[in-house]
Amino acid sequence: METLQPTRWHDQSAWALESEALRVVIVPALGAKIVSLVDRKANFEWLVGPMRPLRPAPYGASFVDQDMSGWDEMFPTINACDYPAPGPFHGRHLPDHGEVWPLPWTCEKAEAALTCHVAGRALPYRLTRTARLASADTLQLDYTAENTGAEPFHYLWAAHPQFTADADTQIVLPDQVTQVYNVVEAGPWGKAGTLYSWPQTTTSDGTAWQLDRIGPASRHACRKFYTLPTQPVSWGALVNRRAGRALRLEWPAEKLPFLGLWVDEGTYNAAPTAALEPSNGFYDSLVRAYDNRQAAELAPGQQHSWTLTVRLTSA
Repeated sequence: METLQPTRWHDQSAWALESEALRVVIVPALGAKIVSLVDRKANFEWLVGPMRPLRPAPYGASFVDQDMSGWDEMFPTINACDYPAPGPFHGRHLPDHGEVWPLPWTCEKAEAALTCHVAGRALPYRLTRTARLASADTLQLDYTAENTGAEPFHYLWAAHPQFTADADTQIVLPDQVTQVYNVVEAGPWGKAGTLYSWPQTTTSDGTAWQLDRIGPASRHACRKFYTLPTQPVSWGALVNRRAGRALRLEWPAEKLPFLGLWVDEGTYNAAPTAALEPSNGFYDSLVRAYDNRQAAELAPGQQHSWTLTVRLTSA
């Protein structure tokens, strides 16, 4: 039986969605952050815990200076930028990792579902997310972005779940993914736009690398790739061999055609982390997505809706 009950998390008011197979904890005051996702069949926590005190952050804060835990929503950009399109919003600053992750969200319980929403500051929108357990081992997240203003605007959204990862973790993608696109000029990965084979590749300095595996935090490295924008995918998974469990994200490729893959091996987070980041824009900065003509646009009064499913299975 699925239940939804108030709880506490690191001295923060929270809600817990629970079944015999899954426990999900959400903190409304922290951007409706999903702070815990426990696979009860293996007593395994899939989300990285806080490396700094868990507390509200001011609007416009640097994301990497905060707790670096859990699952946040990135909207209407990921990288900080100024709004690029002509019109009344041109030049408005959009903060690091977007506006909504540090803002308190309003949450309401409806039977065994938790609906949370937040209003934009730089742009006129209302972003809503409803979390429910679609089955004992499946979390369903239903999203709606609505333009509450009188002018159209462009945006991008991406999920930002910082999943626990270690040497026993493997990133699994559909067989059609044989190349990935580098978007961060870091370490041995060279210029943004460089293509690498997946999952085995060779870096720009000639080092053999297994991209679907995660190294220790002592490596002090990071990488960010996207699957090819010309080949939309509809799922990605993490498999932990030690726990014998897998976590699979599923989404509609026609609405979320882009997938980012973020791996942090001790550059920003104290623990190794892997993030599967389905998105409706390509990529990370709204300026770049707009220039690529791959950013969504909302007309006045228009709504865009999409669903993201998190399914736990045996490895």
